[in-house]
Amino acid sequence: MHRLSRKNQIELAVMTVIFVIAAVLVYRTTILTRMVLPRTVTQVEADAGCDYKVMSGDHIEQQFFYSSDELLSVGTTISLNEDVVGNLVSNEKNTDLGVLHLDVLDESGASVMNADYAVYALDDGQNLFASLPGMQTGFANSHFTLVIDAENINEETGLAIGCSKKQKKNTALTINGEAVSETINLKTADHQFMYWKKWSVFGAGLIYLLLVGTYFLLAVFRKKTENVFLFSGAVLAVIYLLLLPPMSVPDEEVHFKAAYTYANQLMGKDTEAGRVLMDKEDYQALKLFKSTPSLSEYDTLKENIGKSGRIEGTKEVHYSDTQAPAVTYLPGIIGIVIGRLLGLNGILVIVLGRLCSILFYLFTMYWFIRLMPCGKAAAFIIAILPMTIQQCCSYSYDSVVIEVVFLYLAVLFGLLYRKEKIQRYHVVLYVIFMIIMAMSKGGTYMPLCLLTIMIPADRFKDKKQKWIFTGSMAAIAVVAFLSSTLSYVLYVASPTAEQAATSYLEGEAYGAAGLLEDPMNFICLLTRTLFLSGDGFIETMLGMQLSWLNVFVSRIVIYGMLFMMILSIQQVKEKDGSQFEVTTVQKVSYAVCMVLSAGMVFVSMFMSWTPKNSTAIAGVQGRYFLPLLPVFLLLFYNRNLIQRKDMDRKYMYIAVCLQCVAVYGILLSLERVL
Repeated sequence: MHRLSRKNQIELAVMTVIFVIAAVLVYRTTILTRMVLPRTVTQVEADAGCDYKVMSGDHIEQQFFYSSDELLSVGTTISLNEDVVGNLVSNEKNTDLGVLHLDVLDESGASVMNADYAVYALDDGQNLFASLPGMQTGFANSHFTLVIDAENINEETGLAIGCSKKQKKNTALTINGEAVSETINLKTADHQFMYWKKWSVFGAGLIYLLLVGTYFLLAVFRKKTENVFLFSGAVLAVIYLLLLPPMSVPDEEVHFKAAYTYANQLMGKDTEAGRVLMDKEDYQALKLFKSTPSLSEYDTLKENIGKSGRIEGTKEVHYSDTQAPAVTYLPGIIGIVIGRLLGLNGILVIVLGRLCSILFYLFTMYWFIRLMPCGKAAAFIIAILPMTIQQCCSYSYDSVVIEVVFLYLAVLFGLLYRKEKIQRYHVVLYVIFMIIMAMSKGGTYMPLCLLTIMIPADRFKDKKQKWIFTGSMAAIAVVAFLSSTLSYVLYVASPTAEQAATSYLEGEAYGAAGLLEDPMNFICLLTRTLFLSGDGFIETMLGMQLSWLNVFVSRIVIYGMLFMMILSIQQVKEKDGSQFEVTTVQKVSYAVCMVLSAGMVFVSMFMSWTPKNSTAIAGVQGRYFLPLLPVFLLLFYNRNLIQRKDMDRKYMYIAVCLQCVAVYGILLSLERVL
């Protein structure tokens, strides 16, 4: 039984006070502002090219069914010729272009809200609403009628109301007393952003649990680093899952479709290149989400996740083949298959794949930290970086690639810095991780395999065994690369006419020919790109920009966590008996392998994503360099910098606190993009 010391009690009390103050500020500056914003919901969306031109004297009655409890306003969207209206008003000084009267009737025929709009003051695409004087409830499962009366409308304005080509369920439209088999565009508004109201309580509870739980594990129970991560990483992953809805991670929709294709194969369903046969239930759930989240999208997630049953039928969906092996989608595949076999609704199927990615993330990062022979605190911070969590909790194949490269480096560093002889399980792990790494991302991280030659000879029985091991690893890596990745490399380097026509830029990228014909052009573009965006690559590698680069995390968080990582790999005086040392030769080797891997990233982006005559290399993202971060950190090791006390646990807790600041930044940024 651990008793809290006086110091522990004071620290927990101070932390709680700071948390309460911060929670109140976060609620007032982020949550409350969303809850008071009106939520506009499109009950009936107009079809493209379908509208009704409003004439003077028209009387339109649109009946509809309303399911929510709260109601602020009801209305529609109009279109008109703004240039004509502007000319009529400015040249002829004519503001008498007509009036639209809106009235909303309840089931008894009584008017509950109304509004008048002068046509001269309207804009093209404007929403017209009849509103209640304040927030009112009690409207759930009610029938309403939107009445629109057109008075003295000037036909030159081209005033029209969008409509659907078919009559929607629970609706009825009459125009001038005659029934019409269409439905006009309908919009309603309320304040029911209940997702954020619940988040303010549940999210605050999670963050407080994160802070208190991590403190107890680090300062009171003194648990091992990897065990602390299982708790802190799990809580942070859930927080990110709640903040970043499905498909908001870059290219996640493409990766979801790729994982779905592999799931179909596993379930014995026919597949065709470039197409995936998706259950209608899952397809409709997928369409609910966009790359940039909206306020209503969060409520859609909350309202639909608990529904039962699945819609029958399938839908053929086109997608871009990522050329990635199935192993890089393994967590998502497992989640999709289990969800479909259990008959879960589409949203739950999508979320279950993400949950499997989280479990895989926790498992792999636990072993990454445990296998690291040194710098475990730095490994902990790497595992909870904003970018690491975002990628590893999504369908992106970057998640498995990042995790496998981290595991490979952990085994490699163990062979480099531990003193015991190589065991059979070391070889097995080394081969497995190296094969997956060589198969993934077009072999981008294969240069890291060159570090095999740095393993000291004294780890083997003799020098002959070392060179046999080194040669065998090289052969295995090359075979793995050629067997799985060569087709991807050929696709990038020399696409067929058909591939070029259907690829990004439709064959207008530089390609391998552009690189070979004018390598100096590549060098110039690379130089410009590094000078213009080099610092941005470092910042986005750590997670300064998330969710299609629209969500920003403070530089204080990013550079604070980087500083904690650099400090945590330095020598500690009281641990000098077990402290590792990075030699100059090793640093040079790390730098060379990093440059080669980074170079492969730039070359592939130059050939496949950069338009001809571009002034910089396009498509390069900071997250592509995240797997190189453990090697990058060792370049900052300084044998002359010795810390007097072991501060690793403090560095780890500071990193967790910085993640809480990152969550606040995400909340603020979401307000800009919602």
